[in-house]
Amino acid sequence: MKKRLLSAVLAVAMASALLIGGCGDDKKSNNGSKEKDENWQTYQEKTGKDDKVTVSWWVMGGTDEYYQDYWTEMKGLQKIQEITGVDIDFQVASSYDVYLPMMTARNYPDVITAKNLEQYSGRLAAMYKDGVSLRLNELMDDGWMPNFSKIVKDYPNIARDLKLDDGSYTFVSKLYDTEDEDDRAVASQYGIAIRQDWLDEVGKDMPTTIDEWYDTLLAFKKYDPNGNGQADEEPVCMASSGWKYFLASYGIDDDPCVVKQEDGTEKVIYGFVTEAYKEYLTEMAKWYKEGLIYNMFEHTSLGDREERVTSNISGAWKGDAIHFDATDPDSYISKLREVAPNAEFAACPWPLTADGYQWCFSDIASFDRDTTVITSKAKDDGVVEAAAYIIDYMLSENGSTYLTWGIEGESYEVKNGEKQLKEGMDEMVDFHGAKIQKINTYADSLTVMLPQFGQSSSFILQNQDEGYVNACKVWAEGDTNYKLSAACQLSVEQQQEVDAATSGMKSYITKMRARFIQGGSLTEFDSYVSQANRLGADKYAEIWQKAYDSYKSR
Repeated sequence: MKKRLLSAVLAVAMASALLIGGCGDDKKSNNGSKEKDENWQTYQEKTGKDDKVTVSWWVMGGTDEYYQDYWTEMKGLQKIQEITGVDIDFQVASSYDVYLPMMTARNYPDVITAKNLEQYSGRLAAMYKDGVSLRLNELMDDGWMPNFSKIVKDYPNIARDLKLDDGSYTFVSKLYDTEDEDDRAVASQYGIAIRQDWLDEVGKDMPTTIDEWYDTLLAFKKYDPNGNGQADEEPVCMASSGWKYFLASYGIDDDPCVVKQEDGTEKVIYGFVTEAYKEYLTEMAKWYKEGLIYNMFEHTSLGDREERVTSNISGAWKGDAIHFDATDPDSYISKLREVAPNAEFAACPWPLTADGYQWCFSDIASFDRDTTVITSKAKDDGVVEAAAYIIDYMLSENGSTYLTWGIEGESYEVKNGEKQLKEGMDEMVDFHGAKIQKINTYADSLTVMLPQFGQSSSFILQNQDEGYVNACKVWAEGDTNYKLSAACQLSVEQQQEVDAATSGMKSYITKMRARFIQGGSLTEFDSYVSQANRLGADKYAEIWQKAYDSYKSR
């Protein structure tokens, strides 16, 4: 039986890869963890010092009060601290509102796990150049990070993605093997969702092309699939950036993307000034004119999307795998079934291009949005090596097991070479005024924003709800080679150049997208492209081309 995990409010921190540091090609080992721990020295044994060492660690939690104790009391994390001899003082934030003030005041802890790519101006390169994050290369060379060293040695593609253009390693993360089906699945939790029961009601198969989508949405509007006798269906809800999810059918991304030229070279283009984008706008304008789109182009809202899906109005929307989890009373499917008991969701394959090719819109990359850095504060506190040592243990097979499955004999057991959660781990227990699953008092493969290796993908695919897993697998299908990898980053100077060259560009493009789709004449498209280029669109692509070339040459 599939077991529901803790409600994935923080499920933006998706699971890690099946890569196992220090274990060569044995990526999918299912052995227990206890028997090997005697091979790992404590920090005190390694240094010959008896002093207790504590590392302060900033992590993003939820708004519920119990998150302040969640990581501190998690038994798998406690075991990791016991084995390494390094204690962690977790500093849990409930909002990113405190992130920039913390950085500006240089009042940060020894370790930060956060969406640094999105939150720190200039991204990871700037974080290092500004003296916030430290270089890991010397720690690797000096034996403080043997698992990380082996990973970058054994997996050259990941090594390339994790280092800056100057060769510095400055961060770790949850890692994905993008060639592995399981890893691709757990990294693909968003996509287009549709009401399967509505498809059945109107006699339509799953749409796989834009033309089929148009016919399906027309049927949703015409034939009253929610059965209430009213013409209140909104065939597709574009709330929360759902409009982006049809771009794949036109071979463009919502930011610069890569096109292979006839001579084999790769050119970075900005999709929003291409003929493919004009075709996309033409189709969306048709959908809008015929009442097939719930208009959310100028204001997106998760709340509006949830209201329309769970009140039996929306037929398709930007889906999240957690919406499919029928065992979670807070999921979309559970709430919808309170008013439509026979409701069924289905994950939609990415729609094919006109010539029948499937591009995948999912952001499948070798590392996660959450990145972990050791800061200059660790140097001031004299705990750089200790921080590196405990982080590196988390990158090991055993460390990953403690982070995802917990403790053998307590939260899981090994039968016939396979890990299995022990009976009762899905029961809800009291935890600081809240109810959480018992397994999450040991480990949390979804929401612990720490580097993990080894077991997380297998844990999720084995224990998550079937609807969740199937959605992830569907949304992982297709080719992602047109998308710029998250590892391709602008340098500090390039970011400054972009900021100077593109002031007002993206807001103009957003405004014009809404105008075109809501009735503006596409005869204006050429003048729109000219204005977008004047505002920096062409320069934007040029700068990203340089960044991409640097990335490929690492």
